[in-house]
Amino acid sequence: MMKMRLLPCLMILMLAVSCTEVSLYEGTDYTDRAKVKFAYDWVSNMPNDGFDHDVPDSMYVIAKRIVGAWKCGVKVNSTDGAGYYLTNAPELEEPEVIDEETDSIPGDNDEIDVEPTPETPTADSTAVDSTAIEAEPVAAARAHSRGYVRTRAEGGQPGVDEPTDVFEIIPGFYKFVTFNCDTTEYIYQDIKEYLLAEENKTTLQELCMEYKRYAYSDPHLRGTVRNWKDLNLYGDGKNYIQPDITPIYYDSISNERIVRGDQPTLTFAPGLLTQNIDIRFKIRKKVDVVPIIIDSVYADISGIPYRVNLSNDYIDIKQTCKMMFQNYMEDANGNRITDTGTNTELYCHGNIDVLSVVNAHDSTTTKGPGIMQIMVFIRGYQPIRGMINLYHCIRRANLINDVGDGVWARKRKNHGVLEIDSDLLIDEKLLISDDGEGGLDRWIPMGDEDIVIDT
Repeated sequence: MMKMRLLPCLMILMLAVSCTEVSLYEGTDYTDRAKVKFAYDWVSNMPNDGFDHDVPDSMYVIAKRIVGAWKCGVKVNSTDGAGYYLTNAPELEEPEVIDEETDSIPGDNDEIDVEPTPETPTADSTAVDSTAIEAEPVAAARAHSRGYVRTRAEGGQPGVDEPTDVFEIIPGFYKFVTFNCDTTEYIYQDIKEYLLAEENKTTLQELCMEYKRYAYSDPHLRGTVRNWKDLNLYGDGKNYIQPDITPIYYDSISNERIVRGDQPTLTFAPGLLTQNIDIRFKIRKKVDVVPIIIDSVYADISGIPYRVNLSNDYIDIKQTCKMMFQNYMEDANGNRITDTGTNTELYCHGNIDVLSVVNAHDSTTTKGPGIMQIMVFIRGYQPIRGMINLYHCIRRANLINDVGDGVWARKRKNHGVLEIDSDLLIDEKLLISDDGEGGLDRWIPMGDEDIVIDT
């Protein structure tokens, strides 16, 4: 009787296993390839905020097979989807070409040469970047051909020696992620390690990218103020990111089945991982004695996260850095102006693209995240310096949503505004402190220095 009961169970179990194998098509024959194309919709998920958003020239795509531990990286044009393999390019099946005179394989004794590009600098470049994500995987793909590229009758290998818009991957179910590539501004070390690691050694959940950070004295940092003394030092000394950094565009497609014999076109609709943030405050002049003319205003804001997890859009709010940027002078209607001696007040407006801005742990500290230092350059006088803790301002802006662990957060909106309610009151020599009552963030005078703007 027990045997009769076990038999149907075994049959059901065998049928379930059989059906799973057929439907998933998750074999281990990595020479068996399916084909896929990539396209981009740059309208659907872009913010309708009135700003012009420049579409990046190229995008990375990572294809991660859900079952079977296989992955592939490619770099494609953001317009037509054509590009190159970064890792796991298919190997050609043509026989190797033998030089009849030397009886040797061309390139056997040659070094692999990857031609430098604007994003793949020469070896003597002083810029710190992570070009290996592009150069090394392509070189590795060439190395599969014993140091040279075997060619098809019609030319080089598509996706390795020449661009292709059809990419070959192992059949199966996939998660695809895409994000813009700019090795001049971002660090892709985690992504490079993920792509080059052995299967099952790393997971897609560990896929992070970072801003490049600079010491203030680094000559590669743009838009600095010479002889500027930072009164809010924190972190490892590499506290700054570039002032005009490119936004991060990102999208993902999950549980997509790629079947041998088909050639689907997967359309990404990237949105912004970063936030566009306006920073606004008003300057009032105390002109009882002499008229003053403001030539320019620079600001240094801290609390900018520099690391983001691409698998879940989480930003690391425990590791932050700073940015220096110029504020433009405007009238009450938002029109950009040049100051004159007759103006008694004007508005300052800065705009930055960052992952977000994190507030300080309280409203009284002058160190750490959420602090803004300013420099007001007044014609004929030494620059005036001040500082403000933006605790209340950042909290009112409601920029991020803490996921609950105090380490990671997600942005709430594509565009935010830090509207500083406390006016900046100055005369020709000093920033005049207000009382900071009523829950307003308070400007703190920091004196003046002999400082010069670097361009």
